[in-house]
Amino acid sequence: MKAVFQVVLFCLLSVAAIAQSGPPALCKPCLFYGGDFSNDLNSYALWDENTLFYPNTSTYGAVRVPKGHSVVVEGILFQIQFDPSFLLDPRGVTWEIRKGVTAGSGGTVIASGQGPVAVQPTGRFDIGPEYTVAIKTGGDVPLTGGTYWFNITPVCVNQRDSACETIQYGVSNTTQQANSFRGGLQPVDEMFINSQYYNYNWANVCSLNINHAGCATLSFGLMGRIIQ
Repeated sequence: MKAVFQVVLFCLLSVAAIAQSGPPALCKPCLFYGGDFSNDLNSYALWDENTLFYPNTSTYGAVRVPKGHSVVVEGILFQIQFDPSFLLDPRGVTWEIRKGVTAGSGGTVIASGQGPVAVQPTGRFDIGPEYTVAIKTGGDVPLTGGTYWFNITPVCVNQRDSACETIQYGVSNTTQQANSFRGGLQPVDEMFINSQYYNYNWANVCSLNINHAGCATLSFGLMGRIIQ
């Protein structure tokens, strides 16, 4: 992947662009959506992958459930960019929900799993075409007041598939929160990356020589509902 934390200037795919107003169609029922990738000078695709060559690398975005309230999470979606094109082998992702993440610590796993995904192209493009990648949790995950971190990691680990030796994935950030839904629930500067390959031990993305506009918020969403 081209230096994923550098600005890569590409034009939007005007022919393939998909009209959208509001959160992605796969965010249903939509509990939260942080906003779209904007492809401006502070836009990045952040490492998020588990492949034969780039193993065990995950970027996490945060959502704060207000004190005195509770929600149920039914699924997670990430806006993932692929280089050179869409491929998952096997066709699925891993996912996690964590609490208490800080620099150097992954906190506590609240729920996790893996499985097949729903995929929809967004029409946006930077290091490669962007897709909404969504997975259901397979059951309700109740969350009470507090801050939680969420991840989807695309997987390409089929040793008989040569593409898994070269393909890379990145999750989009969002600098303008366009089309966000309850976007204020995402606390700023709380994205974390944990990577065996790049030797990041639960590093805050803002510590990686990225300015505030670029490291503030992630383009991801949650499916679910408010309980109270």
